Amino acid sequence: MADIWATYGGAFTWGVIFVSAFFVIGLWLASIALKDSSIVDIFWGIGCAAMAWIFYWKSAGAEPRATVTLILATLWGLRLGLYIGARNWGGEDRRYARLRQHITDQGRNYTLYSLRAVFAYQGIAMVICTLPLLVAIATPGEGQLGLLGEVAAAVIAIGLLLEAVADQQMSHFRRTRTVPGSVMDHGLWHYSRHPNYFGEMLVQWGFFLMACAAGPLGLITIIAPALLSYLITGPMGANLLERRLTRKNPDYEDYIRRTSAFVPWPPKPAQGRGSNSAVIPG
Repeated sequence: MADIWATYGGAFTWGVIFVSAFFVIGLWLASIALKDSSIVDIFWGIGCAAMAWIFYWKSAGAEPRATVTLILATLWGLRLGLYIGARNWGGEDRRYARLRQHITDQGRNYTLYSLRAVFAYQGIAMVICTLPLLVAIATPGEGQLGLLGEVAAAVIAIGLLLEAVADQQMSHFRRTRTVPGSVMDHGLWHYSRHPNYFGEMLVQWGFFLMACAAGPLGLITIIAPALLSYLITGPMGANLLERRLTRKNPDYEDYIRRTSAFVPWPPKPAQGRGSNSAVIPG
């Protein structure tokens, strides 16, 4: 245990300090001034990328694995942060606005509630979810990627591409749609109801594989992709989103019936009215 702390403890401690000071306290104070808690989502990817840079800065990891992981984490984090920032520009995301109204209607202090339930919660999640980055970057010794590392890099790259293309397709349709509440089921969305989420899971499991390529300690970091996969696919993730979309438009039920939830797959034959459209997420 002492050897593990000697190898990773310094980088981990600096990462926790960064999350506590900037991501939790700093963003929380900014959200009070801006009246916008959704800034936490904008800085999620950017914050994870910053953690990768801290791990790289405060450790003596082996090359080229450390640099490859750093580059991939930076590309993923910056792309995600810029996309969400552009999408949410001009006001608080509706999910957080509804949460703010719900807590306020109960007579509770939303400012203090958001510190605990939004910023501290996501700060803890960030520390956990960047553990594969810590191991992949900070592990010393042999740094050649090897077969597992090459597979990991390929999985991350494919996930990045899927996520970026899916987000671009959805963003384009949001700007050009003529029927409110509807969306084409073309492109990646023709084969998956959540291709962006599938790409995100590939990225996170890819970083786990990269940690495993660094050594046996990487196996412990499975908690990170497992947690993120649960948050994405579980009752408070895609399932909650789809229940809301189904209530808004019954045609979404047919989209659910014929389209794979995550893994892109040829759809089943369409049935019923609205067979060529689905409800737009969000």
